[in-house]
Order: sequence, then C-alpha cells, then structure tokens
Amino acid sequence: MQNSGDSTGTSFNAFPSAADEAAMKHGEQAWDNEGGHMSSTAGRITHVTGAELPYVVVLSHHGSDATEHAFATMRAAEAFIKRNTPVSSPGLSALYDRPASEG
Repeated sequence: MQNSGDSTGTSFNAFPSAADEAAMKHGEQAWDNEGGHMSSTAGRITHVTGAELPYVVVLSHHGSDATEHAFATMRAAEAFIKRNTPVSSPGLSALYDRPASEG
C-alpha cells in the first residue's frame, strides 16, 4: 500500500499547552471519585467568590449527609449534577391538571 505522501511528521495535540492538559487531568481526577451511579437525590450549585474552584455542588443523599464537590466552571458543575442525580419526571401542566368539569 502506498503512502499518501503529504505527511509532515507532526502529531495532533488536543491541548493548546501543557498547562491546559494538566488542568484537564485535574478535572478528570475529580470525576473518578463521584461515587455510585444515581447515588444522590438532588443537587444545587453555589458560588464561592475568590476560590480556586468557585462552583461548589452540594448533593443531597437519601439517608446520609450532603456532600460538596468543587469545580472550575458552571458547566462542569451542572454536568456533575446531571450525571449523579435522577432525571425528574415531567409534571402535568396546571392548565390541564384539573377535572374536565371545571374546564
């Protein structure tokens, strides 16, 4: 099989710098210790001004104390809550959640 011939010998790097790669790995390490799947009943995000990781997720657990997990971005905090809490069931609209005789 013949080579296409346009190889420059450079490799692809998804990270712009070594610092970016280190920051990404730090975030991944936090995800390694998330606990059991759907172990939380609810989650909320608080903001701590001036902290290195300013977005703190507080997870509520059935039968145990709440836990806190810090993140650098709101997006990472929201994704963490989404991965670790159950999806809420859609509720009925107040417009339609009444007897037909009242309509």
